[in-house]
This record gives sequence, C-alpha cells and structure tokens, in this order.
Amino acid sequence: MSESIRSQIERIEEAYEFMLAYAAQGRSDEGAGPDGAHIRTFLAQFDAAAAAIVEELDSVPRAGEAEAFLDSFKADTAIMISVLRTILARDQVTSEVVDNANGLIAVRAYLTGLFFLDKVLLP
Repeated sequence: MSESIRSQIERIEEAYEFMLAYAAQGRSDEGAGPDGAHIRTFLAQFDAAAAAIVEELDSVPRAGEAEAFLDSFKADTAIMISVLRTILARDQVTSEVVDNANGLIAVRAYLTGLFFLDKVLLP
C-alpha cells in the first residue's frame, strides 16, 4: 500500500510544481505558449492522484493515534478535489486563477497533511 500511495504523492508533487510555475508565468489565456494547455492535464493528474490516495486509505482498517488525522486528511482531500474541479470547470485557466488556488490555506493544509502522511504514517 505505501508504495502505491507514494507513487500518487509523486504525481501530486509533479502537478503542484507545474501549478507553481504556471502561476508565475502571468498567463491570461491558458493556450498562450507551449505549456498553456498542459495545465488541465496536471490539474486532472492531481485530482486523480488525490482521489486514489483516499480510496486506498479507505480500504485499510484504521485505529489508534492516527485515526483523527486520517479523518481530517480525508476532509482536506475533499476540499482539494473541489478546488481542482472548480478550476477545471472554467473556460480559461489563467495564471491568476492557479496562483489564487495555490495560496489557499486549504491547499496548503492538504499538501502539509500529505507530506506528514508520507514521512510519518507510511511504513
């Protein structure tokens, strides 16, 4: 299980790095430039990987100290997926939209929880 989750974490890290770079480019039109259209691919990759992690965690019986954290992480994941899908539903994904999403406390909480899961809870 942990290797599968770590593989999904790598997909999220790759997508988030692209999101950071895209936000910094000042694009007002997602089709502008060679990488503009790729933002949707990376947002969808992030979405799928986040959903896969929660699905995998849901299939494992939980008990003990980490139960409250995992419940909170699951809620953070639902918010993260909502953010990603809201962006994907837009006609244009501009740098400003991605930059605002990157700055959300909910996005930072999700990523911080994801890294805690990786470094502390996974064997």
